[in-house]
Amino acid sequence: MTGPISTPPPSLRIRSTLNPQNAAAQPSQASFPAAKQSYSITDEDLQSKGFLLRRTPEGLNLDHLNSVFVAVGFPRRDTAKIEVALRHTDAMLWVENEKTRRPVAFARATGDGVFNAIIWDVVVDPTFQSLGLGKA
Repeated sequence: MTGPISTPPPSLRIRSTLNPQNAAAQPSQASFPAAKQSYSITDEDLQSKGFLLRRTPEGLNLDHLNSVFVAVGFPRRDTAKIEVALRHTDAMLWVENEKTRRPVAFARATGDGVFNAIIWDVVVDPTFQSLGLGKA
């Protein structure tokens, strides 16, 4: 590689207390809002809003799930391939609208059973976004 190497301005430099040479003289304290934020939603919260949380593929209409994928910009998928993917999925969640009985949110995860896992296909139908359905 050739060319100059830029140095970030002081405001962007990371300061570490592990190495005294890199430690900041006076570490700044971040101020956080006092209000506690909730990063999860319970089954009861969902049900009070007209949704049911499902943890198995039983009752999941794959054509309706495909509609959610397409609505968020994912490509339409072959339902036979979705079935194969679900058989190889370690954990899944989907949210069903009680009125329409259609999926409005979906996520799944696979893993090695020991160290690593990957979360796949996290989608929330745009009509139902900003309701907390995608919260962890």
